[in-house]
Amino acid sequence: MLNFPTIFSIAHALVAALGMSFNLLLIYLALFQTPRVMRSYSTLIVNYAITDFSACLCDLFVQQRIIPAGLTLGYVSNGLCKHFGPTACYVGYSLMLHFFSHSLWSLLLSFSYRYYILFKPSPTRYHLCIVVFLVYTPSLLQWVSFLWAQDDPDEIMDILTKQFPTYDLKDHVVSGTKNIICFSALYTILHMTLPITPVYICILLLRRKIVERLNFKGVNVTKDTKNLHSQLLMALTYQAIIPGFYLFSVASYAIGQFRFYNHPALEYCTFTSVLFIPLLSPLASFIFVSHYRKFITKNVLKLANIEQSETSISPYYTRKAHTIG
Repeated sequence: MLNFPTIFSIAHALVAALGMSFNLLLIYLALFQTPRVMRSYSTLIVNYAITDFSACLCDLFVQQRIIPAGLTLGYVSNGLCKHFGPTACYVGYSLMLHFFSHSLWSLLLSFSYRYYILFKPSPTRYHLCIVVFLVYTPSLLQWVSFLWAQDDPDEIMDILTKQFPTYDLKDHVVSGTKNIICFSALYTILHMTLPITPVYICILLLRRKIVERLNFKGVNVTKDTKNLHSQLLMALTYQAIIPGFYLFSVASYAIGQFRFYNHPALEYCTFTSVLFIPLLSPLASFIFVSHYRKFITKNVLKLANIEQSETSISPYYTRKAHTIG
């Protein structure tokens, strides 16, 4: 029989560690390798990278399995938080959720910025920080609200044991919400699901308007500026596709919630699939932003040349030693 906790724990650890590394690299590039013309926009890149890094860190901490049981939601935590108890796991889980929701709003903000500066001068970093905080407020309220949705872990354990007698949860850290039809839990569920469609519609509309504006012959835009807009637009478009992993997450959750089929693999997949979003998102900037791509390529080649030099020198010293001997 497959050991799902171990398999998914390893998967979470690997993906989260890679995601944290990629986003740390993106933060460094945005702070120290950004060209002057992109300095203002780098504030949004840092915001996005910090959000994704934090989401990976929280996932590494909780490694959550969600068990829908009617109006009750049970959470089984396999991460480091299990050494600190169910409350620590629940707080870490609520933090992770609010980072994912802020990531979606940040994507919309990035598209809005690209459209705005086609008509207006670039805002200062100070003003952008204020805007980022305002956009972050709904997610912050979600986190605070969801903290009040935690119920007694023993009650959650009893409900899960009765509904799923074949599940062995005795040695696991369990937390959850007894009744999701309450403001604290419902606000989180609605905030993480309802905005997705309207936000994506806005993103598609903004992208079309940006492309039309850049291709409009009457617009006085330098070639370099136009190329930079195109690069960032490609990166944003790629990032807009990545959240399609939410579909796998929603599907695995819905299958269990509506009692079509319940299985530990599906319950683990709900958050394992979402974790690929902060892993893949920074790759958009690495690939499509030429300044970042050149920096990474240059340093990778430098490392490769060092290794190549070391291997080419080795035969010489080997022959020399042989001659001396």
